[in-house]
Amino acid sequence: MEALKKIRNTPVSEYMQREVASIEGSQTVAQAIQLIKTRKVASLVVLPRNEDDVYGILTVRDILGKVIDPGENIYRDIWNTQVHDIMTKPVYSIDPTMRVKYALRMMNRLGVRRLVVLRGNELAGIISEIEIFRAVEDLPAVAQVAL
Repeated sequence: MEALKKIRNTPVSEYMQREVASIEGSQTVAQAIQLIKTRKVASLVVLPRNEDDVYGILTVRDILGKVIDPGENIYRDIWNTQVHDIMTKPVYSIDPTMRVKYALRMMNRLGVRRLVVLRGNELAGIISEIEIFRAVEDLPAVAQVAL
C-alpha cells in the first residue's frame, strides 16, 4: 500500500513521456496516420498555429470516429482532410508538478485517457493511463504475483 501511495503522490513529470509526437494542424490525416504508425503512438499533439493559439490533440479514436466511420452520408478523404478539421481542441492539460492522483481524477472526470503536460505554455510531455499503469505493474509486489 505504501508503494501505491507513493505513486499517487508523485508528480506526473516522473511518469510522463517527454518525447511527444506532434504534428501541424495543416498536415493531412494521411500524414498523421503515417506518423502514428512510425512513432508507434496512439495520439499526436497538434501544435499551436501562433502564440495566441492553443494546443490540440489528435487520437486514433478521432481518426476512426471522424474519418473512417463518421456516419451516414459523410465522407472524408484522408489525403485532403487536414488534422485541424478533426482534432480535439483545446486539449486538456496539466502542470508537470501536479500529482498523479489529480491527473487520474482529471482523466476520469473528463472521460479522457491522456493529458498534455504543459510547463507554462511550453509542451513538456504527455501523461496517459498507460504510463501510470506501467508504474503500478512495475511494483515489486505485483511482479512477484504468480499466475
